[in-house]
Amino acid sequence: MDGLAAKLAKESGMGAPVPTQNPNDLNGLDPREVVDVRFFLKPEELDEAAAIRNVKSNQKSHKALMRTICGLGAVYAAFIPYLKGATWSIWWHHRPDAFIFWGALLLLDIYIVLGQPGIMKLNRVANRLDVERRICVSHRGIDITHGRLRLQKQWKDFSFFQETPTIILLQTNGASFWTLPKRAIPAGRGDQLQTLLNAKLRRR
Repeated sequence: MDGLAAKLAKESGMGAPVPTQNPNDLNGLDPREVVDVRFFLKPEELDEAAAIRNVKSNQKSHKALMRTICGLGAVYAAFIPYLKGATWSIWWHHRPDAFIFWGALLLLDIYIVLGQPGIMKLNRVANRLDVERRICVSHRGIDITHGRLRLQKQWKDFSFFQETPTIILLQTNGASFWTLPKRAIPAGRGDQLQTLLNAKLRRR
């Protein structure tokens, strides 16, 4: 264990007994170095994570502006064939590429104007809430297992973390994020997890 890890261990009480685990299951790490969290993410936890992650886009003023822009875009897309001296029927028969492109854009704009109905349900399906997640946090980084998906991420792969009374959101340097519910943190390991997060990531 390097110096930083030793310091973290001392501060967070990592010397306390923990359940025995196969070292190979943790890629050679001592189980005392790892906060190993296994859980099935609940729909309301995913919704909460999405809400705090997109707090700006969820503001009423932002939503109204987005709907206005998309509404204007829908009107333009609906009339684009006529502005080009054609009709939707002509494009269907003679310019299917333009028909598909502008038709898809029109439908997307209308979908956003209507408030994206069903988006939360689609998000839940896409995130496969029926599959167990495992997030292992250590001084080395964060290992994530979600079904057949296995990721070994270093701390530099994350930009910040956010926290609510019920969840911890781990934001990658890209658009994706991972949600860790506090209810799933093993008893007695919460302080250790907080010490690691505060030492390695910026809190937002």
